[in-house]
Amino acid sequence: MWLSLFALTKIYFLWVNVGIDRSFFLNFKQVWWAGLPLDLSMVGYLTVIPILGFFLSKIAPYVVNKLLFFYGWFSWLFLILVMATDPYFFYYWGQKTNLGFTQFLGLENAGLFSIETQTLIGAFLFFILSIIWFSKKGIRLFKLLERGNIWAGILLLMLSLIMIRGGLSNVPINISSAYYSDNNTLNNAAVNPAWCFLATELERDKHAPLVFFENRDEAEKIFNQRDSEVKDYSSLLQPYDSNTNVVLIVLESFSAKVVGSISGKKYASTPCLDSIAGMGISFSRAYASSFRSDKGLLSITTGFPSGARQTLTNFPAELSSKSNIFKLFDNRYLSSFYYGGNLDFANIKVLFSHANETKSQDDFISTNKNTWGVHDEDVFQTFSDDFMTRQMPQFSMLFSLSSHEPFDVPNYHKKDDPYLNSISYTDSCLGRMIHRLKKSDKWSNTLVIITADHGVRRPDNAPIYSEKNFHIPLILTGGVVQKDTTILEIVSQADLPSTLANYLNKPSIFQQHSILTPSNSAFYSYHNGIVSVTSDCIQYYDIDQKKYLFDSCNHPLEKAYFQLGNDDFFNR
Repeated sequence: MWLSLFALTKIYFLWVNVGIDRSFFLNFKQVWWAGLPLDLSMVGYLTVIPILGFFLSKIAPYVVNKLLFFYGWFSWLFLILVMATDPYFFYYWGQKTNLGFTQFLGLENAGLFSIETQTLIGAFLFFILSIIWFSKKGIRLFKLLERGNIWAGILLLMLSLIMIRGGLSNVPINISSAYYSDNNTLNNAAVNPAWCFLATELERDKHAPLVFFENRDEAEKIFNQRDSEVKDYSSLLQPYDSNTNVVLIVLESFSAKVVGSISGKKYASTPCLDSIAGMGISFSRAYASSFRSDKGLLSITTGFPSGARQTLTNFPAELSSKSNIFKLFDNRYLSSFYYGGNLDFANIKVLFSHANETKSQDDFISTNKNTWGVHDEDVFQTFSDDFMTRQMPQFSMLFSLSSHEPFDVPNYHKKDDPYLNSISYTDSCLGRMIHRLKKSDKWSNTLVIITADHGVRRPDNAPIYSEKNFHIPLILTGGVVQKDTTILEIVSQADLPSTLANYLNKPSIFQQHSILTPSNSAFYSYHNGIVSVTSDCIQYYDIDQKKYLFDSCNHPLEKAYFQLGNDDFFNR
């Protein structure tokens, strides 16, 4: 019954937002299949309570029957209300149904009166007809069985829990699991509206925009009080031409602590990266924007910061409309993204939806895996094979995997510490690939950017807020680099989209400076705090305590930065 209802709502959504044409049935088939995992997850949520009721009925059958009666009606009314409005919510406002409709209620904005009469009639009829059907037939499904097998009940309960999580993999299901197309309307048709509503509203406080000042003007005034002196290192790169290749390599958990050329010998585990840094442009004070892969990849691809508890990849509809580094490259370029793991992890799939080609866990022919996916040696090999064989200009991005917990790298034992050993393993994979690229005829016209998604507390277990945990390597190399240099100014991984836009001579669509015209400031967040790093001051603001951990030493730049970033993301 539930799956039939969810299929019907997909037809309803497509009818409202796409219309009935020759491609309707093909679209529906693809939409239905892409959205099936989320539909099954929602079925799991809906069936858990009745299954538990079956067990409790052995104690109080009358009470359980009454509770299931009310649960059935409540669930049905909720689902039908969401599903009746969802197609029109997207049609009018470009987003899935959520409690945002309340902003259109009230005499002062007359939101409901701006909706076409036929829209209101269509949603109302869908709602009424569904209630009539449920009152006559559907409610029967919420009556307790007169007889039942305990073991069958246990089996069904386990099945429901598996469906809720989306399977047995280490990555739970999320909204982007249903994203399959470049067409955002089809993606939203595939997403189960009730699942999306609950995911959005139950975590709304967690992802709420950060607001510290009364208005944007006040935040901008404070943010613009940063040091204004800017050096220009753009001449260190050859001018861009239409055949220049760009390679972006993001290394999992590569803290600057383990990079000998930055932090010394104590934890040094990256001889290959150190050698590469000596033959390119190295940044000695680069910082990650946060402490998790999804947040780091968000900043690297879009320039947006995730503040503290926020996870902006949980808003794929908003993200799909934002500027992204993959959108910088026109159709003369082949753009690609490679990752040995699961792209459904933390909704990161949406960040790479504009790449011409993506390769993830199931696209690599390899048995060399751990719990997260295919190990780096095979992913780096495939990446370089593909890069070498393509004839057209390329923008290719690779995200490594093996230096993630549990650090169980294959047949590699150079360091006693598992984390340092995994770093050394990935470093060796990187070294082999860069050596191969340097020997090719593509090297002379290629820019290679190497950085990390985030740092870690390991191996010295610094306090969570410490800038040491967010200090990362950042290197530009390739044949287009004209002079080997170390840049001492402060930069951020969030500056990379602006860097590429400036290098490609594209109009400025990102807010940050290029790393080649560094602002000498960076910002990062941890679970309950936000931080600004400038040349003479680092200050840590604790969101829960609403105060600085230590005496403030500068203007509240971090508050202004995150408020402006949030405002740009949610309201612009």
